[in-house]
Amino acid sequence: MSLEEKVLDIMRETFEVDNVSADISQKNCERWDSLRHLTLASELEDAFDIELEPEEIAEMTDFSRVIAMLQSKL
Repeated sequence: MSLEEKVLDIMRETFEVDNVSADISQKNCERWDSLRHLTLASELEDAFDIELEPEEIAEMTDFSRVIAMLQSKL
């Protein structure tokens, strides 16, 4: 499974939505609220065995930024 596929799976579970694509963002996903944003960060930390700084978590506003952040950590 690619990094992108794994992240999409985590987002699908975190936001409890069936269809998640690479264009997902806080602006177009109603279920991407502050609580689920923190849950997403926690799930990503667990899945990829990384630690995220508060600034990094705040910058994760869409799929491409999440991928870029993860690539810089892995």
